[in-house]
Amino acid sequence: MLRARVATLLTLLICLVSCEQNKPSSAAPENAKQKISFEKFEDITENHPELYISNPDSFLNSLHLQPQTDEEKEIYAYGLLYMAYSLREQGNHFKSIQYYERALNFVKEHSIQNLDFALYIIKPLATLYIHVDDHQKAISLLENLLADYPPTAYEQKAGLVNNLANAYLYNMDFEKADSLVTDILPHLNESLTKALLYNTASQIKEQQQDTATSSRFNTLAIRAFEKHKLYGDTLVWYCSALTQAAELNNNISQAQKSIDILERHFPHSQYRTKGNACLSLANIYLALKNWGNALQQYKLSAAHFRKSGEKYVLDYKYTYALLGQARCFARQKILDSAFYYYEWAIENDFRTQQLITSAQDQIRNNRWNKDILEELIALYLSAPSLPQQTYVETLLWCIELSKARLLINEIHRSDQWTAADDKLKEALQQIRLLYQQYDATVDPKLRNAYLVEIEKLKTDFQLSERYFEKIHFNPKKEDFLQRVQQTDNSYYAYYIHKDNKISILNSSRKKISFYQVNDTSFLSKIELLKKEYFGDSPNSYNNNPTKYREESSSIAKRLLPNLPETECNIFLSLDGSLYGLPFDALYHHNSFLVQQYNMAYLNSFLLFDFLHHREEAQKAAVAVFYRSDYPSPLPKLPFVNQEVKNLKKTFKTESYSPLQQNDKSLKQAFNRSNLIHIAAHTILDSTEAPYLYLHQPISINQLRFYEIKTPLVFLSACNTGSGKPLPSEGTASIQRVFLSKNVPSVISTYWFANDEAMLQLTAKFYDQLKKCPYPMEALAEAKRQYLKEGGVLQANPWYWANINYTGINNEVGLKETSNLLPLACVISMTLLGLFFLRRKLTKV
Repeated sequence: MLRARVATLLTLLICLVSCEQNKPSSAAPENAKQKISFEKFEDITENHPELYISNPDSFLNSLHLQPQTDEEKEIYAYGLLYMAYSLREQGNHFKSIQYYERALNFVKEHSIQNLDFALYIIKPLATLYIHVDDHQKAISLLENLLADYPPTAYEQKAGLVNNLANAYLYNMDFEKADSLVTDILPHLNESLTKALLYNTASQIKEQQQDTATSSRFNTLAIRAFEKHKLYGDTLVWYCSALTQAAELNNNISQAQKSIDILERHFPHSQYRTKGNACLSLANIYLALKNWGNALQQYKLSAAHFRKSGEKYVLDYKYTYALLGQARCFARQKILDSAFYYYEWAIENDFRTQQLITSAQDQIRNNRWNKDILEELIALYLSAPSLPQQTYVETLLWCIELSKARLLINEIHRSDQWTAADDKLKEALQQIRLLYQQYDATVDPKLRNAYLVEIEKLKTDFQLSERYFEKIHFNPKKEDFLQRVQQTDNSYYAYYIHKDNKISILNSSRKKISFYQVNDTSFLSKIELLKKEYFGDSPNSYNNNPTKYREESSSIAKRLLPNLPETECNIFLSLDGSLYGLPFDALYHHNSFLVQQYNMAYLNSFLLFDFLHHREEAQKAAVAVFYRSDYPSPLPKLPFVNQEVKNLKKTFKTESYSPLQQNDKSLKQAFNRSNLIHIAAHTILDSTEAPYLYLHQPISINQLRFYEIKTPLVFLSACNTGSGKPLPSEGTASIQRVFLSKNVPSVISTYWFANDEAMLQLTAKFYDQLKKCPYPMEALAEAKRQYLKEGGVLQANPWYWANINYTGINNEVGLKETSNLLPLACVISMTLLGLFFLRRKLTKV
């Protein structure tokens, strides 16, 4: 029974056409436990948002509503939608998304028929995803929804087209956005929605640097708005057009007019819209070098966002307001305040970016974040009089916050999937199996069909996982600094600038120091070293070891300043092309670095807070997946069978030959706390995702959807640490996928694995791990033993330096093979022999 709800929801939907982002509302006391009827619940949610808006979770939980009948379920669903809408209107987009997703899951679970969830839930939810910069998710939802409309239903889908155009616009797909809007505009009658589309067209043309056309569309929008009596959101749209005009023309009066209208008509609401208008005015003042007025407007903008009083607001526009204040202080040479606001902006950006679930949007924001870091480091270098230790600590904190955001997000989501309900786990398996089918076929049509099905399933899955109810990423600077200032370890963090200079921060002996490599050709020297000595052949080193030692010693000196004199663990937070460089193979003081130091690679030192670190390791078996025979042109891997025999001889193992390898066996092995050892070929392709070539291909796409609980993965295969570079995220490699599944220790390879060397190093690693339960140290000691026992040829780092350790050096326990049975057999045979010998002697 729809009653008056449809009419109410349609009214609410009209207000959701605009892609404006809001800020969280202020807090209020929790509601006491109470029992009300479903009709009263619906009335409150629709007409009295003031009763729950400050703390919706507390309000809903206090009611203990358990809908039983179809009508109660329908009322409950509408109540959730009213709450979601009210939260959006008050600017709390974070909570609004939660309630739209909750309503969606409830409607799907209970098959509620009298509610068009595509129209009443998917459409506003997609709009909100745009607000939090999760554009890929919004695009997927909106494209699917638009596909249900007839091609000529121009008026009916105009608002939806505007939303999708905005999603394309913010996703920097300007051609798609332009095509979408210009195709529909000629078919629309004059209306407020058409005026809104004019202004969206103006924004698109501005991004395409077509200022003349942008101004023309903006003028059409303002004229169209001024033909109508405006109120509510339509007035907000008009102000957006005025703000756009101000930005196009650097016109202070138009920006101020927009602010005045908003203040007059919305004294107690539309805070984020007002914050946006102030932000635009501040940017105009900044461009005019009017620092004082710009700073004042940036502060007003931030104040509108911060009505809740919280320091951090999950909104990119708020980050812009903080960044604007930093820039104003920097221009005025008020350096301590500038540093303070840069740090605040980067911290807020880190928290806000965790709202994003799509990899493409994460990576795009990583690039933007690097621009902020460039400004911060330049500010530090411009002011040598700044208190060094305090500001260097801030630099290290901000640089590490900028790295591995996507990886941290993936780790957190993997944790949530582990605790997911059966329906979500079934969806994970469906996606994984589809990727298996995709990886197993070469038919282009079939592969495309699988991709379409996968994307649809992934969208449905993301809506059901209720991610926005589960994020809680709040790393603290003081905890971070305490960790990286431990006296027994040394830490090096790297940041590669756009001009190829390298900033290096070293934390050693409770002091953090800043260094910079200003030689912009230095990175090309590193790339040349990698290509010449760690490529397809060991010959370059063999032909001239002295040359390698000189070149690598020079690189070590610049990349690792202030190296400790004593043996220690060194943790390296890498960036850009430094990934794939075997630091432990660099030369220093007449020896390889591995001969004195244990080295671990990380995407960011923040991974210490996100990867699981078991203080008391349980002894575990080793699950071994292996394959040695391959069809041509792939070479056979004769060392693999011996590798498996070595493990079986010493440790409790569960070995899986090719015929035993399937989704079920992988799932079971990954879901236990055993160590995982994989010996097989790795296939790197320029277009496809890397994959392990076991009985069937296992791509990184498949691996992402397994539940993995192992404390250690050893990837005894070629190139498992290699892949396409990702901005601030390392490489799209097999090693990285295991990290994203919260595996705290991963051993992988950078280049081709030599059979004999791999066999020896693997055996030595496990022998050392039996003595020392820390894999970082066990691998380094295995390399030291290999160098000690080998000759001149084996000293070539091409053979041993390709194996590297990534992780937090967690403790790992190994179950050894029991010797009781063999010993018992020996004793029994001995006793039996003595018995027969005695009988023989007695007879004599």
